Amino acid sequence: MFIDLDSNVLEVMHELETRDERDRGDGTPHLERLRQITPDTGRFIALWAASAPAGEMIEIGTSAGYSALWLAQACRLRGRTLTTYEILPEKARLARESFARSGVSDVVHLVEGDFLKHTDEVGDVGFCFLDAEKDV
Repeated sequence: MFIDLDSNVLEVMHELETRDERDRGDGTPHLERLRQITPDTGRFIALWAASAPAGEMIEIGTSAGYSALWLAQACRLRGRTLTTYEILPEKARLARESFARSGVSDVVHLVEGDFLKHTDEVGDVGFCFLDAEKDV
């Protein structure tokens, strides 16, 4: 499961993986780095999300959208959608671009802003991937 991904998704994932690797080695400031999960972790959370109970699927901390691309695969499989929250405008811009280029905008809804200001908009949660900066 989640082995044969769409070529557009794979292309965007590869570009984000390459940028993440570069960011880790070139001194890119901490908050500007993508700091995304590994492909193995992405596949794992997609499997986990695909088996989640009913309820909203949310991600807190989008960055450039890499993990959301994995979660979008679970959404497609289960007929669900993901709402992902990103507080940094530049990373939200990158995520929007990632979602549009990979063709997942129909199952991924990006909310730009602090998740804590949107908690009253969230109903029952069946799956949450908390991937926000924890040390800022």
